[in-house]
Amino acid sequence: MQIETIRFGSVEVDESKFITFAEGIPGLEDSRTYALLQFEESYPIIWLQSIDEGGICLPVLDTFAVLTDYVFEISDEDVNELELQGPEQLHVVSVVVIPNDVKGMTANLAAPIIINTETGKAKQIMLTGIEYNVRAPVFAQICEMVNREEGDGDAGTVTEAE
Repeated sequence: MQIETIRFGSVEVDESKFITFAEGIPGLEDSRTYALLQFEESYPIIWLQSIDEGGICLPVLDTFAVLTDYVFEISDEDVNELELQGPEQLHVVSVVVIPNDVKGMTANLAAPIIINTETGKAKQIMLTGIEYNVRAPVFAQICEMVNREEGDGDAGTVTEAE
């Protein structure tokens, strides 16, 4: 299916990969169908693009790829609602805020988005009983991940020559 986006223009999206939020995302309740758009040049930042509204596109972090020590439990209610059968069906992303100075990038680790990769059902959940920040700094961890995978720790940023 061809969709029109403000950020990326016209994009081909496989309808079988659609992600559906039964209740929407908090603050975006009217937009319930999304797709994850992944581009090599921005990974581990992925784009949660609304299918319903081309102007809604959230940068999200492939959380476990970057934060290897990120751990939480999902309630039985959420497991049932998302029809999760096992961890192999689980994809976790966190909404990212990218300021002009990318070194100040933060991720909402207190309310991850849980996606069932087989059914496409998704939900943003608020973690309880664990202390994660809604504005957790992540730039350094992204640089570490890029350094581990590519041997280049600058994550695509340009630094001034000394």
